[in-house]
Order: sequence, then C-alpha cells, then structure tokens
Amino acid sequence: MKKMEILAPAGSMESLIGAINAGAKAVYLAGRRFGARAYAANFSDEALIEVIHYAHLRGVFVYVAVNTMIFNDEIDELIQYTDFLVSHDVDALIVQDLGVMHLLRKRYPNLDLHASTQANAHSLDQVRFLKEIGINRVVLARETPLDVIKQIKKQIDIEIEVFVHGALCVCFSGQCLMSSMIGGRSGNRGECAQPCRLPYALIKDQKVITDNTYLLSTKDLMTLEYLNELMEIGVESIKIEGRMRKPEYVIQSVLSYKRVMDAIFDENQKVDMESEKDKLSRVFNREFTKGYMFDEEKKLINHDIRPNHMGVKAGEVIDYRQNKVTIKLNDSLRINDGYRIIGENDYGDIVSRILKNQKLVTEAYPNDVIMLDVKDKVEIGSIFLKTLDQALEKELEIYLNPNYKTIFLHAVIEANVGYPMTCLLSDGIYHVKTTSQVSLELAQTNAASKESITDQMSKLGNTPFAIIDIDVKTDGQCFIPVKVMNQLRRDAIDQLTQLRMQKRKVFSIIEPVFEHVVIKPRDFESVIKITHENQIDVIKDQSYQLYIEDRIAYGKDLKQAIPMLKRIQMRQTKIDQTTVVHEVGSLYLNQRKYPLITSEFFNVANIYTAYLLFLYGANVVTLSLELSRSRSLSFYQDYVNKFGQKPNLQYVVYGRPELMISKYCPIQKTFKTKDHCLLCEKNQYELKDRVGMRFPLIHDGQCNIRIMHQKPLNLFNYVIELKASGIQSMRLDLTTEKNGEIQDILKTYEKSLIHPVMMKEPSQYSLGRYLK
Repeated sequence: MKKMEILAPAGSMESLIGAINAGAKAVYLAGRRFGARAYAANFSDEALIEVIHYAHLRGVFVYVAVNTMIFNDEIDELIQYTDFLVSHDVDALIVQDLGVMHLLRKRYPNLDLHASTQANAHSLDQVRFLKEIGINRVVLARETPLDVIKQIKKQIDIEIEVFVHGALCVCFSGQCLMSSMIGGRSGNRGECAQPCRLPYALIKDQKVITDNTYLLSTKDLMTLEYLNELMEIGVESIKIEGRMRKPEYVIQSVLSYKRVMDAIFDENQKVDMESEKDKLSRVFNREFTKGYMFDEEKKLINHDIRPNHMGVKAGEVIDYRQNKVTIKLNDSLRINDGYRIIGENDYGDIVSRILKNQKLVTEAYPNDVIMLDVKDKVEIGSIFLKTLDQALEKELEIYLNPNYKTIFLHAVIEANVGYPMTCLLSDGIYHVKTTSQVSLELAQTNAASKESITDQMSKLGNTPFAIIDIDVKTDGQCFIPVKVMNQLRRDAIDQLTQLRMQKRKVFSIIEPVFEHVVIKPRDFESVIKITHENQIDVIKDQSYQLYIEDRIAYGKDLKQAIPMLKRIQMRQTKIDQTTVVHEVGSLYLNQRKYPLITSEFFNVANIYTAYLLFLYGANVVTLSLELSRSRSLSFYQDYVNKFGQKPNLQYVVYGRPELMISKYCPIQKTFKTKDHCLLCEKNQYELKDRVGMRFPLIHDGQCNIRIMHQKPLNLFNYVIELKASGIQSMRLDLTTEKNGEIQDILKTYEKSLIHPVMMKEPSQYSLGRYLK
C-alpha cells in the first residue's frame, strides 16, 4: 500500500491556504470561466498564477477544473485560457466535455488530463475509452461500487480518483437537466440551482401520499472508516467535495482524513475516530452516509428532514415562555455559537447571551440548564442543534496563516576565521549552498558563539520554511556582522525557493490535426422513442423509425425497431446490431463494428464532441437538449466548415425530457421496499414541488428512477428551420401519453414538416432551452 493523495477543494484563497497547511497534497479549483462551480469565489487569471506559485513552493499540485459543457462559440476562448494555464505550469486540467478532452490531448500531448466525475464514468469499458483518448486520471462517478473500482485498478493502467467526503448529487453526475430545464441554470454549465434540495410531495395515481419533505436531498458522504480499503486496491487520490464551503470545513476535512491515513501507516500514531467524525459533523453535515461506493442502502442516502447543515445535537427544549427558551444541554455552548431548533418549526440564530441560574455567563456545559432569547415561539421537546462551533473554528484559524510552516529544513553552517561563511540548506529533495562575499575576521571581543549563529540563521520569519535541525561548525573566534548572516540566509532561501518553484514540465503546444472520418449519408428520418409496450401497438404500422428501450419486449417482425440500451451500464451490455447508446463504454465495447446512434446524454454541445463520436463508430449523433436556437441552427454548418464532412445529426423535438436519473428512489424510500419492487410499474407516481408542478417517475429496468419534466418539450413550430439547417433526424419521445394523445401528436408533427405549427394549449408544453 501507499498513501493516497488528499485532494482538497479551493473555492477561495483562504480555503486553498487552509487546505495546504492542513496537509493536502493537491488542490482543485477553477478560474472565472468554464468551472462547474460558477458561484464560488474562484480565481482571476492573475490570482491563478499566484496560486500555482504558492502551491508549488509548498510541494502541492494544482488541478484546474475546466469541467463544463462547452459550446462551439466558446472554443477559441477556451483554448486561449488553457494555453494560459499550461504556460503557467498547471499540473492537470479536469475536464467533463468529451470533445474538449480529445481536443486538449491533441494540443497538449504531455499535459495531465483528468476526466471529471461529470463524465459519469462508472464501468470498466468507460474507463478504457477514456484512457484510449488520452486521459491520465479518471474521477469515478460516486455511484461506482468498490468491486468495480477493484476491477478497474487490476485491469487498466490509469490513475483513479474517488470522492470520499462532502455533498452528493442525487442524480448521476453530468446527467442532470433539472436545474437547466425548470430554472434556466444548467448544472452542466456550473450554474446548478439545486432543485434537489427543495421539498416535494409524492403522488400516487393523482393522490398525494406524503407531506412536503426533502425527498431528493441526499446526506453527505463520509468514509473515514474505509480509507484502508481504498488504499488496499490502489486508489491514487481521495477527493473532498466543497468548493462552495467555508475554509474551516476544508481544513477540518483535510486534517481528519490525513490523521486517519497516517495512523493506518504508522501504528504509533493513534487517532480517535469518533472525535474526528464529531469534528467533521461540526463544520458541516446533512447527516452522513458511507455512499454507494461502500454499498449503502439506497433509502439511507436520503435525508428528508432538512437540506442544509445539521450541526450536532447539543440539547433539548424543556420550556418556552415570553421569547425565552429553556434548554437542557448535552454539549458545551458559547457566546457567538450558531444554533438551530428543530420542531414543528425551524428557528436558527447566533447565541448573543446565555442565562444560567438567572445569571449571565459566556459559556455553558453539558447537563447545564440555560435560557436563550428567541424571536419566534418554540415547541417543548424540540431538538437543539449547535451549527457553529466557535471554539473549533478558533482552533482551526492557525491554518489560515499564509506563512504557516510547512517546509522543514536541515542546515549546516560553517564559520571560521580567514574563510567565507557558508550555509548549506536541504529540504530533503533540493540542496543549496551559499557563501559570504567576505572572509571572516578574528573577533576582538564578543566572538560569535554557536548559540548566536543558530539563533540568527534560523530566523525565517514570513516564509513557509522552518529549520528543524542545524549543525554549526565554528572555531568560536569569528566576528560575524549580523548583515552577513542575514544576507547568507536570504540568499539560501531564495535559491531553494527558485528550485522548488521551477517548472515541473516543459509543455508542448501543438496545433491539432484531425483525421478524416467517413460518415455514411442518411436520408431524412422521423424517429419515435418508445418507453411502454402499449405504445408499440399505436404506431407499429406507421413509417417511423422506432427506438425501443431494451427493457421492453417486442417481436422480431417489427423491422423498423432499433434497441436502445439503458443509460446506466455498470456492466456493459453486448452490442450485436445498430443500437442507441448513452455512454462511452458502449462505444469502446462496439469497437466500430456496428453503426451506433448516440443519445442526447452524451451532452453534445460542440462539434468536437460530435467528431469524436463519429470517430468511434457513431452514425447518428443526437445534440444536447441544452443548445439554444442559434447554436442548434449553426451546428451542422459549423461541423462541415471544420471537418469537411456532412454529419448525421438528430434533434429531439417532442417529449418529456429526462431531468434526472438516480440510483436512489423516492418511492422505495417512502414505502421502505427493497430493490426491484416494481411499484412504479403498477401505479403512476409523481413528485409535486412547492408551486404545484408535477414530475412523473419512470424506472429504467434496473431500478434506477428517472424523473421526467412536468411538461413535454414541443418544438413543432421549429421543425422546418431545424431541417433546413441540416438536421437529418427528428425524434419524438413518448412517455406518459395515452393512445389518443399519441395520434394527435403524430398528426400535428406531420403537419409541422410542411409548415410551422403550434400544439393546442401551448401552456401545457415547454420549449426547453431552445429560445434561451
């Protein structure tokens, strides 16, 4: 076993400083563009240069996230930005967009590229594909189980990074359209509004069966107790989520994981696991889960009580009178601590004064009975939570010092009469030697002693360096001016600093050359996606091409049918004909043998992603549902202009978009059933949000739940312009529609091929992102 890299989030300079001082070996962050946390503080270009220098001096790697979906009109700006990062010695780029991965590998042949968790890699063949296109490290999807990670490490020579702590997405990463489609803020663009953290009610066949609770809000990941398992299988890097979190959260997370990992390697280092878990709870938690990686039960992933920080239980309300609440404590409480009282109503505040035995105190302790001022009525029996622990945060402040000592040196000093004074410094990697410009003279009085030389030469002040061992060799007869020692020490530190900050690689920047890809031409076609067996009977005698989900049985006489694989492929499905696929593992498995149709879940937002899919055997590429009208209409010609080929492009013009696909199921959570209960087959379930919108729930055949848009997308008014722009295939997705509705939809679509047409009751439909 070897120690894993602790990779910490740095959403601000304070968090970066704290992470490094606490012991992180790498940090990940983003600039003001192209990062998946658009609302974090992030870093300007000038600040990024400073950050790289700061981290490299301290021996820490800097990985910059370029992990959003990229549009065609952004490619030039992206390349200018990545050229800038490469020229300033960034250690790696974290990338989501498949086309951008391919483009950057061609442009920077010796730069480390990490596939973001937004790439949703969770199988052997997906990782094989990413390695083949030049990825050096894969950040696995949080849903990836440990046994799959073991197989990947055994069979593929590639670095693996896993999330071990922090917030979880309820949806498979990179596959969520909910924030984008209902709120106009794209998770794939770093703008997620977190609709999963809002309350929902579960509806069964039009009947509300639960109160509004946080049915989609996940607990936070915490895996302190499982680090040895990750080390045993060879995981290279453990990642802490939290670029939006405050510095104290980052510091404590790094400290706790480092202490546990150090104790695994050194039996003399003891760690109090419960104490570390308690501290992690105090800085931030929504309750903790061990996560899918360690086979957490699906229903235990969710925390439906509240969607934000729970703190730690610090007492119980035993009385309330006239805006004063009486609490029996089971934890300490101080002035300026934060608290929340959870009962029928939530109430939170900062402690401004504490009354104990009718006297004002600044601190109270377990078993004390105290009174606090409150503005709202509080119910007896409510739980009292401490959500801000000032004592702990004060304890962590030391790590926010930018000159915190993290580089420890050994020094050898020689000072003898008649010879220049010398200083040899070593950090264990680099060695430097400086020599005074003058020879030392015999002291008339007060010769420099070993003690005085040691004292002066070890003053390293506002630097990250500290001398922990010094060997002074002197004849004890020298007169040494203080300025000579100061200059000698400064010169040595400057030389060592330059060595530690020297460029780690000489990067090449090459103008990419793209090989010619033959795309077999196709006639214009209209396609219908089938999600229920009864839909087949309605349309089987019509001329539409059919995509049928592979969980649905259908007769071989249905000649126009093409199977559509499941979106999530933990273990790849064999491909033996033209097939609709959703992820890169299927491309790798197919090995260009059969022409494939790639779905919208490849997030194709630029021509480079489309090119990569055609290169790997796609014959039809479906464009992202997040493209605007102008970007959609220019896509075909942009591709032709760049690659000299006419691409076969598909566009979804009707149907309820899949907003999420999740391993967690709110139906299973509510009814406390086991996997594959098939309740969603027997009844129609929906989630109802706080404004009354309803989102149908449909399973995928392997107990992943799909949350559908409350309204069908309808672009029939724009079919003619899409077709004129070069789009070769129009797709209609059927989900919850009844037979009569299907006939009306098809009739209206046929008209839309002749002239623009709007459906009746346009308010019942959505235009998605088309007119955004």
